[in-house]
Amino acid sequence: MFAELQDVKMYYEEEGSGEPVILIAGIGANHRFWKGMVPLLKGYRVITLDNRGVGQTEYKGDIQIDTMADDIIHLMDYLHIYKAHIVGWSMGSQIAQSLAIRHGERLQTLTLVSSYQFRPHRSAYFMYMIATAAKEGRCTMDEVNMVLNAFCFPETTFEMLEKKGIIMPVPKHPEKPEEVYKQMISMDKFDTTDKTKDIKVPSLVVHGGKDIMVEPIKGRAIGDSIPDCRYIELPGEGHTIAPELYVDALKKHLSDHKM
Repeated sequence: MFAELQDVKMYYEEEGSGEPVILIAGIGANHRFWKGMVPLLKGYRVITLDNRGVGQTEYKGDIQIDTMADDIIHLMDYLHIYKAHIVGWSMGSQIAQSLAIRHGERLQTLTLVSSYQFRPHRSAYFMYMIATAAKEGRCTMDEVNMVLNAFCFPETTFEMLEKKGIIMPVPKHPEKPEEVYKQMISMDKFDTTDKTKDIKVPSLVVHGGKDIMVEPIKGRAIGDSIPDCRYIELPGEGHTIAPELYVDALKKHLSDHKM
């Protein structure tokens, strides 16, 4: 479905009924990133979407974290939702932080997965190299996604796949490299280090203990900074965490803070 919003024709999907839960994906990921989570959230109205720069969403203007957060507010208005549970992964967690900091009254709860207050320098180092190469046609998006997989999943995942004779797949319909690049640079000046302490929304932070894209110290820092935040670190998990590993904690978080 499409929502005609301010400067954006946003593609979104919704499933189920109950209190609204909005799932926000990270860099280069569209609404399909959450396909494993949606069926686990029965009893809720689950909304997924394509941010600016990915999927079927069309937009005018720039890509910035705060702008993408405002897009979420406009989508909520379009859907006649005043308050929602917000879940963000990676870059989506920065969008979620922007919502909590600037529009806290619109959030029932906040859940940040594989999160950080500012983009990690080491990850930016290789991300700029590979994203620029793709934008300039010096490599393919398949190669970009292979590198991202290597940084997003732990060694145990690749070991398991190799034993099964499987090579980790990349998206069948990769995003446009120039748009992924725009999403990437949107994080350059976004820093909530001095702001997350002011978040008043009931918060949950989930991080992988083997995350090399965003080291666990980054997740602990954001969890420690938000008042009364619950922090969960999953041993052995990387940047991309299987939904079933934290959905119980998420559902408890949602039910503990019903509307």
